[in-house]
Amino acid sequence: MNRPWSRPDLVGLETLALAQGGYFDRRNAHDHGLSDRLLSHHVGTGRFERMFVGVYRLRTAPIARHDDLLLAWVWTNYRGAISHESAMALYGLSDVMPARVQLTVPLDFGRVTTRFDLHRAHLTDGDVRPYEGMPVTTPAKSIVDAAVAGTGPEQIEQAVGQAIARALASPDQLLSVATRPHYRHRRTVLPLIESAIRRAAA
Repeated sequence: MNRPWSRPDLVGLETLALAQGGYFDRRNAHDHGLSDRLLSHHVGTGRFERMFVGVYRLRTAPIARHDDLLLAWVWTNYRGAISHESAMALYGLSDVMPARVQLTVPLDFGRVTTRFDLHRAHLTDGDVRPYEGMPVTTPAKSIVDAAVAGTGPEQIEQAVGQAIARALASPDQLLSVATRPHYRHRRTVLPLIESAIRRAAA
């Protein structure tokens, strides 16, 4: 559908991009008055580089500390949250080193890629918090979800102990996530979380 384009605001777009590792998406460009034709022009001149279909990077932007996470988040059109082991690593919980960025996206999210690990689920407002400029699942949620996804028990135990010691998550918060109604992994995950909490208190 054609739309009337406002005057291109390259400064505004680049300011936005710099705040998120240099990345922006097609909608951001449109919101700042850049048509697809003008966007392609700036890709051609080298001002922007295309990272994925509809996802771009300001070429002169410095590499951000969490570059891979920022790219993954923008790729979800800002609908996803960093989660599971990627969130644990971001919080500095245990010594997990996920091979790929892990994100939780809405159930109706349609994009696919082999570059990121996607987990489709409904997240409530209480499941997510802003951290390092991105939406990230809470420490308690991240730990429990990682346990469900198969992170080793020793890593989960370490993460629980560190989260409690650093006041990132309380035992009640961890248990609340692990005992949610209709939580289909409750039987396997709850004993692991309870054991880790007991060890942390010992």
